[in-house]
Order: sequence, then C-alpha cells, then structure tokens
Amino acid sequence: MSTSSPEPRETGPAAVTGVPCDRPAPRVGELFPGDGPVSRHLRSVDWTTNPLGPPAAWPEELVAAVRTVFSSRRPVIIMWGPEALQLYNDPVVELLGDKHPEALTRPAEETFPEAWSVFGPLIEQVWSGRGASLSEEQLVPLVRHGYVEETYWTYSYSPILSATDQVCGTLVITGDVTATVLAHRRLQTLRDLGALSTAKDDGPASAVRAVLGILSAQRRDVPFAAAYLRTGHDDGGGDAIECGGLELVASYGYRPATGPADQGPPPGRLPALREVVESGRAAVLEDLTSVVGGSFDAAVPLGNEPPRSAVLLPISLSGSTEPAGVLALAVSPYRELDADYRIFLDLVTARASIAVTDAMAYVAERRRAEALADLDAAKTRFLQNVSHEFRTPLTLVLGPLGELLHDPGIDLPAARREGLHVAQRATRRLARLVDGLLDVARAEADRLHAVLEPTPLGELSTDVASMFRSVTEQAGLELVVDVEPAVDAEPVLVDREMWARIVLNLLSNAVKFTEHGRITVTLRSTHDMVELAVSDTGTGISPEEAARVFDRFHQAPGPGGGSREGAGLGLSLVRDSARAHGGSAGVTSTPGLGSTFTVTLPRRTADGREVRSVTPPAELVATHTAEAPPWVARPAASTPAAERAGTVVLVEDDADMRRYVTRLLEGDGWRVESAPDVETALARIREPDLVLSDLMLPGRDGLELLRLLRGTPGTATIPVVLLTARADSHSTASGLAGGADDYVVKPFEPAELLARVRAHVELARLRGAGRAEADEKAANLRLALESNRRIGTALGILMDQRKISSEGAFDLLREASNRLNRKLRDIAEDVVWTGTLPL
Repeated sequence: MSTSSPEPRETGPAAVTGVPCDRPAPRVGELFPGDGPVSRHLRSVDWTTNPLGPPAAWPEELVAAVRTVFSSRRPVIIMWGPEALQLYNDPVVELLGDKHPEALTRPAEETFPEAWSVFGPLIEQVWSGRGASLSEEQLVPLVRHGYVEETYWTYSYSPILSATDQVCGTLVITGDVTATVLAHRRLQTLRDLGALSTAKDDGPASAVRAVLGILSAQRRDVPFAAAYLRTGHDDGGGDAIECGGLELVASYGYRPATGPADQGPPPGRLPALREVVESGRAAVLEDLTSVVGGSFDAAVPLGNEPPRSAVLLPISLSGSTEPAGVLALAVSPYRELDADYRIFLDLVTARASIAVTDAMAYVAERRRAEALADLDAAKTRFLQNVSHEFRTPLTLVLGPLGELLHDPGIDLPAARREGLHVAQRATRRLARLVDGLLDVARAEADRLHAVLEPTPLGELSTDVASMFRSVTEQAGLELVVDVEPAVDAEPVLVDREMWARIVLNLLSNAVKFTEHGRITVTLRSTHDMVELAVSDTGTGISPEEAARVFDRFHQAPGPGGGSREGAGLGLSLVRDSARAHGGSAGVTSTPGLGSTFTVTLPRRTADGREVRSVTPPAELVATHTAEAPPWVARPAASTPAAERAGTVVLVEDDADMRRYVTRLLEGDGWRVESAPDVETALARIREPDLVLSDLMLPGRDGLELLRLLRGTPGTATIPVVLLTARADSHSTASGLAGGADDYVVKPFEPAELLARVRAHVELARLRGAGRAEADEKAANLRLALESNRRIGTALGILMDQRKISSEGAFDLLREASNRLNRKLRDIAEDVVWTGTLPL
C-alpha cells in the first residue's frame, strides 16, 4: 500500500532550530536519564550530525514529548516531523527485536519497509489534519527476528501539536498482542476439535479426515497436514496409499509433482514416519520441500512463503503403547516453533488420538453388536430347527406309551405301570419344553402372531382353570375362580391356544411357589380392556426378582434361595403371548405373603362373527397337569425288604426321579430314606451308609449339604455321591473339591449307579475297619508307654528308700507280683501312690 507525503522539509540541525523559546536549553543527560538501553544509546549519539540536531536546539514540543515518553512504562514512540524520525522508550526495545538500536532517530519508513503499507497511511492521516487513529489487533508483518513474522498490534497514532496548533510529529502508543490473538485463535480450533463427533459408523480414517477438515479451515497455524494410519486402521472410506505399514488417509496443502492434485505425500517420502511409529516420540522435519518434493500451498495470511518445516507426532491409542499412526503438521513460515506453538500442535494430536480411539471403539462395538446379532439369529434358527427335530421322536415315544398304558389286553404289574406313567409324564414335560423353545424362537424372530377368533373368554378361562383343580387339590391348595359376568357379555377376539397357555403357565407357576393356602384366578372386563389376575399365598418375590421374572430363561429362587426346576420359559411366554395380543404382563408381590400376576389385553369385540364352541386344548392341558406331580408329591415312606445291604439317604427334589432311584436302590437290597431338600435330609440323616444327593436343589443345594456333612464330626466320614445333569468339567471339579466321593451324571445307567453306591459303601467300611484297628494299636501302645513310665518311677522310689540297685528294685517288684498274683504295673502303681511295696 503506497502513501503520499507532504512536501519534504529541510532536515538536519537547521530543521529544529530557530523556534523561539525563552527556556534554558536542556542537556542530553536530563532528556535521557537512567541506565536503560535507549537512554544509554542516545547519550552516546553525536547529535551534531543527527537529523534531529542538538537537543539544545529542539523545539519545546519535542522536549516535552521526550520527557513524557521516557517517564512512561508503556511502549511509546515519537515520530518527529514529516520524516517520522523515531524516538522511543525502553519498553519498545523488546518489541522491535533486531531493529533496535538502528531504529532510533531514523525515519520510520526505513525501519519498517515491510509494514509501511500499514503505518504510512496512519502517519499521513495525522499530518493531513484528520486527527488521531486507533487500531486493535491489527495484523502487521514484521521482520524483527530474521524472517517475516505474523504479529498483531493494538496502537493509536496521535498528533503532537505546537502552540499554534501545527502538527509537529506523531505520538504512537502501541502494544504487541500477538500472543493473545494466537491463543484465542488456537483455542477456537481446539474447541472445534473438541466438539468433533466420532460416534459414527465411519472408522478411524474418517475420524482423522474430520480432524484435518477442521485444521484446513484455519491454515494460519497449520498450513499443511497429512494423516497416516498403520495398516489395518484404515476403514476403506477413501483412497489410502500404503507404504511400510503406514497408509496416507488424508491431507491438505500439498500438490505432488505427478498424480492427483489433491493427493498428499506418500509415506515413503517421509522416512522419519517409521522412526516416530517405532519410538512413539515426535520428530521435527526441516527443509520440507526438499525432503518431500512436490509443492506446498502458500501459507496465509502474509504472502507466498510455503512451510519450511513440519512436526511429526504419534497418534496414540488409549490403553496401547503402540501408536496407531502419525500426524504431519506443518509449521507456519511466519511463526517460530516456540513452546506455545508446540503445545498447540500436541493438543491437536491429542484430540486426533481421542477421535481415533473413540472411532475404533465405536467400530469394535458395532462389530460386537453385529456378531451378537448374528449369534442371536443363529440361536433362533437353532431353536427352531432343534424344536422341530425333537417333535418327531417325542411323538414316536408318546404314541406307543399311550397305547401300552391303555391297551386292555395287556396286564401290567403295578410297578411296571407306574414306571410307564413316569416315562409318559417325563416325555410330556419334554414336549412342553420343546414347544416353549419353539415359541421363544418365534418370538425372537418376531413371528409369534396371535390367530384371533371370537371367544367367550370367561367360559374358556373357567374350563382351563377347572382342569387344573386336581393338581391344586393334590398339593393341598384351595383354587378359587372368580370370573366377572360382564366378561362374557360379548365374545372377545383372542388366540384361544395362547390364552389357555397364559392361564396354565400362571397356574403352574403359582402351584410351584405355594406350599399352603389359596390360588385365586380373577377375570375382569372394562369397555376397552380385559384383565386376568392369578394370585397366590406363596413365598412372594423380592423387588429385584420382580424386575426380571419375565426374562427368558430366568428362574426365580425358591424359598431357601435356590432355583426351582424348570427352564425359565413359562412366564416369558406369558409376556410374549400378551404382547402378541397388543397387551402386557406384570407382577406385584410381597415377600412372604404371595404374588399377583396380571395379564391385560385390549378388548376387541367379534362384530357379529360366528363363535365356535369352547374346548380347552386337551393336549396342552394334559402336558401342564402331567408336569405337576413332581412339584406336589411328598416323599414316600420306605418299604421293608427281605435283605438289606445298608441305609442310603436319597436327596432329590424331582418326585418321579426320587421314586425311580428309590425303586432301584430298594431292588438292590438297600433301605432308602428319601428327602426333597437339604433341610429334610439333615433331619433324617442319623448313621446312613451313604448319602446320594442331587446337585441342584430348592433352597440350599447339594454342595451346601456336602459342606455341612463334612463340617460336622459325626457325619464327616459318610460317603457322599452327587447326582447332576451338568456334565461339564467345572461342575465335576467343584463337587469333588468340596469333598464328594463320586459324581454321577444324568442320564445314568442303573447298573452303574448301583455299582458305584456299593463300591463306596464297601470302601467306607474298609476305611472304618482300618481306623478301628489303628485305634486299637494306638491304645495298646499308649498303655505300654504308661506302664513303662509307672514301673520306672516305682524302681526309683525303691532304689532311694532301700539304697539298692535297679536290678534289686526290679526283683522286689517281681516277687510282690508273684506273691500277690497281680500284674507288675499294678504293683508299680501302688508303690508310686503309697511309697512302699504292698504286703
């Protein structure tokens, strides 16, 4: 920017003399006092040849200005005359850098040629009579440290007036605010980086591209940048150039000599990259253009200078010691790489590291979610396939069993018929479990759909509940069915089989957890909803369990803390069936007082459609009622056998399994005391030959029973054999480590179980006989040692009394033993107690 100046006036001593002044001429020491660098220099100047002339001839305005300026602690410059001859105080020295002291008394245009387009117009404004000016945070290019520097200043240019209001010079009050401007600018960049969201399905390469996108919008601090990630961290979201294990994934501010104009320098052009990755430490790359080749965009805002150096910084991953890549960040050619600049670049890289870490974590989580979804889909397909595959063999088992049991031409012994009934119940139970798994698979695949048909809901609910009455009576429970008449005022659209399954599952659950009292089935209706409630007076559910009771495969604990038998499907299917109708399922419970399960469905009316007669699904009801005996049966008393091998305490909560194993053991000659849980077993264990216990029991389990037996002296040596359906090595190790003698996995061969029981009883008897023999030997040894001790004491007494030798004393004891016909040790004991030989 050019500026015009007024007509040049004569300079030199004559230029400032001739001004009328009646004051005494100031001396140089008075004008420039103190020991500062400016005062020392000005006191050494040869003023006779200086453009300002001798201070004694200076006009009063200049002298007054000098006195004011040199007494100020703020940076102030006097630019005297149209030539802007400069005088300034000590605070200006640091701001001028290499320009001091040559700038003193020299024209400003000679001192600041690189900035005269900024300063010249301001001085012209003062001399043209347009008054003072104020500039804040003004960009000023300065060469004060050997290079063109980006600096920012706040300053005012004011006229120095004579007594006649003529402009004599310019007073410049200035301040270097470069640090403040740079800090604000860099802080804003860091804020933008901090607000960067990497919670996208784009990967780490896209994260560093976003970082470079923010930096490229503020190139004053980073005129060129390139991001390199280690092979495998690129997400394929752009063109990546690979070399030596690093990929270039993003860049700006660089033009290669050949190839696409927007392609950054390949990793092979920056050999220091490998060093940074291997060491994890930053490196500074000098002479950037020569090393990399190609060309760099001119750095803004001052001119056409390309960046000359760059800092290579490792991109770190949280929790890893190996860098994920490297950021190459160019240093502005208009700024020195000082501590503040380096801290800024470190913070940029730290933010890039966070972005890459977050992106990788997001990708890992997405892949994990996809893997879980695939696994869940595979599980659903497996459940569907295995459920279908199970149904055929189950049908082939149930059919012949039913024919055999109901064939009047076959006369089965009572024991055999009972065994077939047990097999039928177990097969129906398995069939119900298969159906439940199939429904779970349908629900998870979102294919559990209700087939709605007009239904007198009260009638269907009453019939289904009534068919369950025999189960509740067998369990000693009262069943109350309360159906509001308004329910059947108009048929409701429901899936009849689903509704029957809801009622049966809730009743089955109530019977399982209610030992005495009442189960109440209530059905209510409003104009838009139907509500089924099944209440019991059972053990109740804690608030923690109530929140999970409808979860698939979750089993609520029994009264003692253990789990009841079952797969944890019934209540989850109740919830799924309710949702298939657009309804919901819930529970309220008070521990110790009982629970109320509620199913609410929207009331959809039939709108005149024909209503089929209500018939509860017979097979479904039979399956549920067949499963009930194991919950409600009580252990049977043992029957005597002609010949007993010993006593076995059997602990098994499944009544069918308990009866089956009891029959096996009794057939082998054992007397059996059976119990459904640990508490009952402990009350019946007296002196059995063996304890045979299931591992999973209601309340305290088989391992807890084992710990109790081993921790009690009277039962510590009783052999214990555990029964379990868990065949994994961890379960086996847990049982054996707890002190079990053996571990039998269901299903088992009867002969194998009986052989193991006999073997462990026989081993226990042998161990007992060995211990008895060892105890007898130990008692004899103790007696011999005690006798020897008594005899020795008696010999000592006699030797002392009669002053004889040990042989003489022993002869006296032997003579007394023969004479009195008593044992030698008894004679010795008399001597010890009385001090004399017995007469």
